[in-house]
Amino acid sequence: MLNPEELCSDLERAIELERSGRRGDPEIEVRHWLEKLSKVDEERRGFLRLAAKGRIADKELDEELAALEETRQTADRELGALRQHEKRVEEMERDRDAVLEHYAALAPEALDSMISEERHQLYKMLRLKVLVAKSGDLELEMAGVPADGLDGGSSKGEVTSRSARTDGRS
Repeated sequence: MLNPEELCSDLERAIELERSGRRGDPEIEVRHWLEKLSKVDEERRGFLRLAAKGRIADKELDEELAALEETRQTADRELGALRQHEKRVEEMERDRDAVLEHYAALAPEALDSMISEERHQLYKMLRLKVLVAKSGDLELEMAGVPADGLDGGSSKGEVTSRSARTDGRS
């Protein structure tokens, strides 16, 4: 928090970890599910044509349409999850930009003099959590990522060396 370069690096790492949290390339996955929806529509039309010509029994039509609807719902869920993931990454990037713009220019002493509401707002934007173990050790998480996942260091040792406090003003 007191080192703008380290803060920027940690924010970038948290965003990259969020991006890589999805398997595969999101654009390829979106294309895959859109193609799947297109095939479902095509197959549905085909079954309805067969039914209109009397070449398929009602029961069989119902079973086929139910299976296609299940596939459609799966594709919709997956597309929704991909959109949600992209929104989370975009939100993290916006928050990063806002934090860096506002706080990187501040002197470290200015961060120390912030009132609790300002610190709370900053921590909320960073999705920062400081966890205190019974032993007194502190563990830091930013955007759900432990500090050791952000910069390769140990979250316990580095948190205390980064002027983290146990008096409520971490």
